Amino acid sequence: MMGLRHLQPVQSSPMPTGAQAAPSAAQPITTIKPEGRVIDRVVFEGLLTVDLAFAQSTARITPGSIWDRNEIAAACARLAATGKFEGSPYAEPREEDGKLVLVFVVHERPYVQAIDFVGNVKFKTSDLLKETELAIGAPISDFVINQAKQEIERKYREAGYYHVTVDVDQNVLRDEQRVLFRISEGPRIKVRHINFEGNTAYSARLLRSKIETSTYIWIFRTGAFSDEVAQRDAAAIKKWYSDRGYLNARVGYRIEFPDPKNESSLTLIFQIEEGLQHIIKTIEFSGDTVFDADHLASLMKSAIGKPIDADVLEQDRQAILAEYGTIGYIYSEVTMPFTFDVEDGYVNLKVQVKEEGQYRMGRIDIRGNRLTKDKVVRRELRFYPEQLYNNQETKKAEKRLTETGLFSEATITPQGEAPGVRDALVDVVEANTTNILFGVGVTSNSGLVGSITLEQKNFDLFDWPRTTKEFFKGRSFKGAGQTLRLTVEPGTELNRGRIEFREPYLLDQDVGFGVGGYLFQRDRHEYDEERIGFYTSFDKRFREGILKDWSAEAAFKFEHIDISGVDWKAPDEIKDVKGGSWLTSVKGTIVRDKTDSRWLPSEGNRLQVAWEQFGALGGDYTFSKLTGNFDQYWTVARDVFDRKHIIAAGGMIGQIFGDAPVFEKFYGGGIGSVRGFEYRGISPRAGWNDGYRVGGDFTLLTNVEYTFPLVGQTLRGVTFLDMGTVEDNFGIHSWRSAVGVGVRLYIKYFGSIPLSFDLAFPTTKDSEDDTQIFSFSFGTTF
Repeated sequence: MMGLRHLQPVQSSPMPTGAQAAPSAAQPITTIKPEGRVIDRVVFEGLLTVDLAFAQSTARITPGSIWDRNEIAAACARLAATGKFEGSPYAEPREEDGKLVLVFVVHERPYVQAIDFVGNVKFKTSDLLKETELAIGAPISDFVINQAKQEIERKYREAGYYHVTVDVDQNVLRDEQRVLFRISEGPRIKVRHINFEGNTAYSARLLRSKIETSTYIWIFRTGAFSDEVAQRDAAAIKKWYSDRGYLNARVGYRIEFPDPKNESSLTLIFQIEEGLQHIIKTIEFSGDTVFDADHLASLMKSAIGKPIDADVLEQDRQAILAEYGTIGYIYSEVTMPFTFDVEDGYVNLKVQVKEEGQYRMGRIDIRGNRLTKDKVVRRELRFYPEQLYNNQETKKAEKRLTETGLFSEATITPQGEAPGVRDALVDVVEANTTNILFGVGVTSNSGLVGSITLEQKNFDLFDWPRTTKEFFKGRSFKGAGQTLRLTVEPGTELNRGRIEFREPYLLDQDVGFGVGGYLFQRDRHEYDEERIGFYTSFDKRFREGILKDWSAEAAFKFEHIDISGVDWKAPDEIKDVKGGSWLTSVKGTIVRDKTDSRWLPSEGNRLQVAWEQFGALGGDYTFSKLTGNFDQYWTVARDVFDRKHIIAAGGMIGQIFGDAPVFEKFYGGGIGSVRGFEYRGISPRAGWNDGYRVGGDFTLLTNVEYTFPLVGQTLRGVTFLDMGTVEDNFGIHSWRSAVGVGVRLYIKYFGSIPLSFDLAFPTTKDSEDDTQIFSFSFGTTF
């Protein structure tokens, strides 16, 4: 029996403190037969730090017990399972004065008395300890120590210390039970170059966007090298090739130190064997009865004669599922396996369809809207009972619900077991729609600006409180999806205040209604401007027909403008508007927005055209203003982290008809216009030595911008070309342009709008223009 030994009795050695000591004189006998005898005493030999009571409670054998081989073997197993002893504890019988003594012989594991590091400069001792599972008082384990050594080396290598070595001083460990790590950090390695060998199908630039390892750029990128990351990079490149039909591609890597005397800079070289790109030879459809093979083939981008491509296959699969999903086949399945053809370099593609049954929409049940009215949810669904269950429309409805800002999550799932019918369960999670924001911002356009905003995005004008308690607990004026916002922005150059109310579905129709009032004060170079005004607007979103995806708005504005601080040398254009005046307008706007994001568009375009007629409702000025804006976005590449490289191009054109005052004319320059020039630094001039900006009746601005990731999701780089002009009349008589670079810093505490820093250098300009190389915009709410 393991753990139990029959031995000749021996002279007992002195026991350590805390253990029971055996008598010094034992009666020698030739053979001990303990089975069935009563145990007089239980002794533990070898205890040093383990408490005797702990050992006794673990063994569970007490004096007076009958000697039983099985029970004693189980006790030895329990002692071994504690992990406090090396090897296997065992038991032996001893005869003392004619009485039977049970002796458990154990050898305690040594315990960690201290953990120390020598040679660590890059990382603090406390940081390195976090990478280990070592603890003072824990048993010394070669496995745990080696694991800690590997984790410390990994941490260093991820930080770029490729030559790091970590050793454990075995003498100190044996003599002092102290774990002493001796670290030789070596130089910090920076990846200076990343090269590719054997790539003919894809450029090095494209492949570089698929890997994590990056070259060193001072401040922006560490250029750290890690074998683990390089292995992942090689696998990512192989997957890229394989997914595009190079099914036999192989990828490895090697490193080189170009300068033998400098081991801090390396070149990483990926070695690629592309092999053949496999072509689709045949496509076979099976299981399709609702749609014929020709129709399904028309939905696919994959075709005979084209390379097999994993991304395209997934797009094709989703396209077929979407086609079935639009007519109620919501449980359809599509798989697209392929096999190698006997002819080298070709594959045979199979499209296997399981159509399942067709379903109509049953009940629409809404869950989770504790405060929000059902109708606010239902108006975003746009599907109804008894229609064919269209799971593509339910996906669009989920997106619309979250885009309202009223819900943080929205899921729509089919429910029920009735034949041919599935209910739609709309499950929403309400977002926090009450915001009290305090902020501060700085821009090169407007100086330092503070901000206090009170906002309720789920306001209900008619949900009046029944008690004061209900009001102060926030249980009133909520649930109708309306927006009420009060904003106050005091600043050094600009002061603004605004109150706004918006009903997105007036009388439950697809028509929005807005109303607001505002106060505006601004110190300009030529004069001081103050406005107080009121506006109201109606907008309509078109869902169907020729105007699908378009929206239109009609807005009415009433303003009082006061111009003061006019210099005696100012031109007549400025002197004529000095004092107070009334301005009214009616503005019509049409918009088509097909971009994929409100904050960082990466695909699609946005077109806006507006006509504003001033004086239509009375006032001191009569003129018209026509403006048009168009922006287009392309994602040109994605890296291994799915971060996008985006090109954006856009333009704005405007023309004033009639005699407009200087405070309503066009100006150029600054953020949102032509960087490299001061805010409103592009303008026709008048007055003493042509030193006063008086604005123009015509403007044309264009912009091309390329943005790309630098560090994580936090920092993006940008290069841009801004061009444009502002003229007295229609036409281009002078042209301004500037090229520049910048960064966009996204910090979660600063909201969705990034901190922007740009350097722009004018390449063409007019002699009277005011230039400005550096422009910036940053701020936060808290």
